[in-house]
Amino acid sequence: MNARVTKPEFDSAIVSSMMSLAPAQLMQLEAARSRDEAVGRWFRNAVTAIFRAVVEYPRRRRVYDELAMLSDRELADIGLARGDIPRIFEADFQARAKRAANTPARLGAARAA
Repeated sequence: MNARVTKPEFDSAIVSSMMSLAPAQLMQLEAARSRDEAVGRWFRNAVTAIFRAVVEYPRRRRVYDELAMLSDRELADIGLARGDIPRIFEADFQARAKRAANTPARLGAARAA
């Protein structure tokens, strides 16, 4: 005796069983499927974010250490202050606009805006 069920047999069994369900039950099944897909997406995104953070940590730490080793003058040359180093890895961080060394701070700020 062959206990295997072929795909067409399985699909026809599913369709026939779905036809016997009430509309409320069909809606409930659809809502459960949508919820399960949403939970799966959330879990996949969380695992991906954790994996990326673990993989990126050594590179970020190396950049942080290299910037910390620069002098204040070297940091100023690239538009950073020592206090900016921890914030560099924030998504919305932007370095200050460069201005000429002989431009007063108020004029440089007005031109950058």
